[in-house]
Amino acid sequence: MTLSHAKIDIIGYKKRPRKTILTYQVKLSEWPKTLAWQYGKVYGDSALRWQVYKKDEYNWSQWQWLRNGKPSGVINISHPEPLTTTQRFLQFTSIGFDHVIPKGWDHILFIVGMALSSLLWRKLLLLVTTFTLAHTLTLGLAMVGVVEVSARIVEPLIAFSIVYVAIENLMTHQSIKRKSIVVFLFGLIHGLGFATMLKEFEMAPDSFVTTLIGFNVGVELAQIVIVLGVVSVLLTLRKLKLNYRQLAVVPTSILIALIGFWWGIERLIN
Repeated sequence: MTLSHAKIDIIGYKKRPRKTILTYQVKLSEWPKTLAWQYGKVYGDSALRWQVYKKDEYNWSQWQWLRNGKPSGVINISHPEPLTTTQRFLQFTSIGFDHVIPKGWDHILFIVGMALSSLLWRKLLLLVTTFTLAHTLTLGLAMVGVVEVSARIVEPLIAFSIVYVAIENLMTHQSIKRKSIVVFLFGLIHGLGFATMLKEFEMAPDSFVTTLIGFNVGVELAQIVIVLGVVSVLLTLRKLKLNYRQLAVVPTSILIALIGFWWGIERLIN
């Protein structure tokens, strides 16, 4: 196997993988069924995905994060059949869910902070719906190229949005109207964050809508799981006649604010 070409992007925002294209040539007596990839430890971590290229087919695998020079394991590269609409929808639903749980800690903390703000279902439903509409809007606009904002700007803003939501939980009286507006604005920012990741997948034009809807469904399912988990804990504490605000809401919000602040400073520096 001979390396014939290498294209390496300049160092950008370090929290996002830098795209590297390595072109190898090899003579084969027959089409291989498997492949393994190993990236030397001296070169740092490697974010890997693969595709058996066939014109007009987009069958990218999910990412593997390879650390400390460890190999990828055996990759099956038999000629894949084109994905059906249902398969593609389910694939990106899984990617959307996985992007939040367990990988999207900044998004998780934002949703937890939002869920800690109230035990009133109507209020929570309003906030979650507002947030969903906002991030769906900017995700769609960013994916079609109408809106484009650098991750260097988006990522610190996401971190500081976590701080704001957490600190607001420490206030005794919260205006639902003001909170809804703030959540909507932060949702716009989080949507740009989702788009940064989703753009890494080269999607076929005829499956764009399916992909976008599937990804959003996955994100929403993850958000519902988080909200239900937080509310269940708070309701349990209240059922036990314990002060759930002092035991859970206040200390958790303080911790979330500190983590968000740390992330914000770190992302600004990097």
